[in-house]
Amino acid sequence: MVVAEARDGWPKPLDVGNGQVCASFALDGSWLSLGCAHPRRGFAELTGAPPFDEASRGQADAVRRHRRELTLASHAALRLTGAVPELVPGPRLPGRLRWSGADRAASYEVEAWAAAGQPAVVQRHRWRAGPDRRPRRLALVASARIERPSFAEITEVSPLPPLPSRTAATAEGTVLHLVAPALPAAARLEVDVAGGATSGWRVDAGAARLAISWDPGQEPAFELTIVWALAPGDPPAPDGRRPPGPGRSPARPLPARLHVPARLRPRLARLIDGVLDYVLGCTALTVAHGERCILTDHRLLQLSWTRDAYYQALLLLAARQVEPEAVTVVAQHLRWLWVRCDRGPDGWMRSHLASGAVKDRAFQADQQLYPVLELLDYREAAGAWPEAPPGCAGWGDLLAETWRALPIDPELGLVAGQENPADDPASLPYLLSTQVLLWHTATRLLSRAGELRLDAVALAGAADTVRTAIRERFACPGPFGTQWAYEIDGRGRYRRYHDANDLPTAFAPLWGLCPAEDPEWSSTMRFAFDRANPGWSPGRWGGLGSGHTPGSWPLGDVQEWVVASLSGQTGQAERVLERLLAVAAPDGLLPEAYDSGTGRWLARHWFAWPGAVLAALALGAADRPAGPPVVATR
Repeated sequence: MVVAEARDGWPKPLDVGNGQVCASFALDGSWLSLGCAHPRRGFAELTGAPPFDEASRGQADAVRRHRRELTLASHAALRLTGAVPELVPGPRLPGRLRWSGADRAASYEVEAWAAAGQPAVVQRHRWRAGPDRRPRRLALVASARIERPSFAEITEVSPLPPLPSRTAATAEGTVLHLVAPALPAAARLEVDVAGGATSGWRVDAGAARLAISWDPGQEPAFELTIVWALAPGDPPAPDGRRPPGPGRSPARPLPARLHVPARLRPRLARLIDGVLDYVLGCTALTVAHGERCILTDHRLLQLSWTRDAYYQALLLLAARQVEPEAVTVVAQHLRWLWVRCDRGPDGWMRSHLASGAVKDRAFQADQQLYPVLELLDYREAAGAWPEAPPGCAGWGDLLAETWRALPIDPELGLVAGQENPADDPASLPYLLSTQVLLWHTATRLLSRAGELRLDAVALAGAADTVRTAIRERFACPGPFGTQWAYEIDGRGRYRRYHDANDLPTAFAPLWGLCPAEDPEWSSTMRFAFDRANPGWSPGRWGGLGSGHTPGSWPLGDVQEWVVASLSGQTGQAERVLERLLAVAAPDGLLPEAYDSGTGRWLARHWFAWPGAVLAALALGAADRPAGPPVVATR
């Protein structure tokens, strides 16, 4: 295939999945990866990209270079070579990817989809002969290995020791078998040729090759179907060659407190549908029967943060009227989160493998609260609690235990953490956005205290204490009047800053902590979107960013859209929302950061969180009562 690393409109590769496996394709249709959750290693992936250099752990530039390499067609795991017209991606369909191209010899169409209910992805190539009827010679080249991903992070805490990555390849006609005993995991690559001829796979050192010939003079139509399956054990021969049907009804933005002008609603609806496809297909992955992990993405960091997972689950619940699977998927994630996930005495850690094991052993206070909120959101959406964990009489005792384990200072009423939501070490122990989240969680628990048999008086007291502490202890001078500090030590020291990762601060009026007219909250958010904030990234595409990664962040744009909407600045809200839609890829995904001068994507070509929170808010998730309950199916 013709290598095409970047095109207008597609700043990232194309992705498809079915909750069992997930795949990525380059813009030219080359197959970049196929991955699945692994019960022991967390994740297994077929890839052709160079492995991460372990000597570069913790070096931000090296990590970003490696992430960029994962997007390149030149590092494809499987590519079609020879007399192949150049392909361009076509309009996205639910659950299906499309490309098209043509030359004098033929018109050319390619589709890819995940096989329904099976750990496999299918790619189908179709040619129709043109005026030039000379014979063509093609070849499929597989240069893939199966490995556990490197999980290379900007801020490393607990890197895993590398595993042997030897992959053995054997062939039986048009079936190629790949086995990685050290994981263990196995893949089966089956090719069907209609209208052409092949003698089968030939395995050489470092690659396997399937030669194909097509004579358009004899056969005016030619079809090549590739089915690639991956599993921790030996994958079965899949039977999923029919593309999926039309899928669910489109999800439409709802009238809400957040400003969505009519002219942007169709584009926002397409973004919502694309993010839903990505979450259901590529990040909400089956780990065991009735259990799903929700990953932050399926290519760069195939790990679970409870924060990222919460906003993806929030989107699913908000879309439950158009997505029949949504409530059941969240119930399965809650089972994974509260049963399989290794919490230990300190609760959830920074990140976990899909197996439930801890990956990064660092404590973030807000990540103890998001699982509680997800459970409460599920209760409102489904009209009932999910099945309680084994050995637990009900959710009340478990929630009470989780609340008691929070490191809340008895004098201050504030909860402390080691890291902030950007995964960076906290400068001071008490983070404003986490205290806002603590108040929100306490008030949400209070609304269910009766049925959970929780101590309503204690919860009300905790909520009152933290609200008062925010008023009294976080107040500090700012360029626009008294504002709230980003973090404090509770004894007079404070840090004035705001970060794109700290959504709860912007959400404070949505949740009811304060009115949008509150002068201190208003000054805080005005500071957040000003050059006075070290987290602001100036430029034509300037916006709120983070010290973690330079540039404007879509998560910061989401905050600015929320704040402008709540403050009655509809013009600014519309401009920010239009910028988000301009930055978004055609599949709805948003990057971690983009260039504040040009709008070009800078970091993380795969990242579910920003698209999920935007889509969830557009569906009214944070500012309206829950709709009619939707009962989960088993």
